[in-house]
Amino acid sequence: MRTWRDGVARERDDTLTGEEPAQISVVDADGLRLDVAVTMRTPGQDEELAVGFLVSESLVTQTSVARVTFGDPLDASQPENHISVHVTGAFDAARVPTRTTVATASCGICGKASIDDVVQRLGRVQPIKRIDHDALLTLPAQLRDAQSIFGETGGIHAAATVAVAPSGALSISAVREDVGRHNAVDKLIGEAALRQALPLSGALLLLSGRCSFELVQKAAAAGYGAIACVGAPSSLAVETAERLGICLIGFLREGSFNAYTQFDVVQR
Repeated sequence: MRTWRDGVARERDDTLTGEEPAQISVVDADGLRLDVAVTMRTPGQDEELAVGFLVSESLVTQTSVARVTFGDPLDASQPENHISVHVTGAFDAARVPTRTTVATASCGICGKASIDDVVQRLGRVQPIKRIDHDALLTLPAQLRDAQSIFGETGGIHAAATVAVAPSGALSISAVREDVGRHNAVDKLIGEAALRQALPLSGALLLLSGRCSFELVQKAAAAGYGAIACVGAPSSLAVETAERLGICLIGFLREGSFNAYTQFDVVQR
């Protein structure tokens, strides 16, 4: 690449964030395969991505996942981009169009019907009783320090699972990065699902960017009791978090933040 600094051009190498398509499929106990979705993602933790996507869309449960396989090199030029989640028992293909349509933030039908669907399907989360104010302010710097790919490229989203102690103390337990913010969250959920660790009751979801309706419903599917984002939440995200009992915090940066729901959870 050629870079310009102070009017001077120099040529040098640069490290860019990887982005490739991933086709996610489900294979039932009889060997029947159904292609569910294609997403653009940063390669890495692909087993977690596929499982987390399916779990967060309520298409499979963590206990129904038998194994994850990749494409056959004889049938696909890029087998690593074909991810199959094998489940025990049958898979209801009729649920796929509904779930993938309702849960997509860009679908154009988000609104009260979408919120009602999520609340009915997932129910209210187990609430977090206390989040320490001072500990909360330290999270953005901790997340930045844990972003190895961002440190190399400067162009990737991150999400983290943060354990919340009864005292309100916070500690980051897992971090995932991806070119898609929703993919980073799916990888976190998949990591927990593959350990049979869902729901993540008593945990906070930390986001490096903004928070949309889609991310709130994914958080609820995983059982997170709180969400903190460095950027802004959308109006639909706030309304959905309120209905689900999730503490939603936005603009967490530079020593300040806004609490949009469940205000009394954050305490000094």
